[in-house]
Amino acid sequence: MGIDYAWEKFHSEIRFALASTASLQERLGSVISGVCHLQRDNFADEHVWAKFRKLINETTKREAHNEAEQTFHTATSHLSDEKAKECLRDAVDIFSDIAIAYGKTEFSI
Repeated sequence: MGIDYAWEKFHSEIRFALASTASLQERLGSVISGVCHLQRDNFADEHVWAKFRKLINETTKREAHNEAEQTFHTATSHLSDEKAKECLRDAVDIFSDIAIAYGKTEFSI
């Protein structure tokens, strides 16, 4: 799976968040749940990967019984409205970076 998969996942989650009437924290939690499984090869460069990892670290908690069973759980309900807005803006910025890179790969000659 490559950048096209990251574009697809972010696109659907951002669209949902924009149209939802749920709280900011719930919308953010949905976005994070939909994209937290993405891996390094889903991103075009280290800069965007680092921004993504930072967002994931700020909005999830990890639980593991052992290394192989590590799972992510969204931890957005405790965030203030301002922090949730900031994280949603960061998610949109990451999606924008992904869209630009995806466009370059799809339309390169």
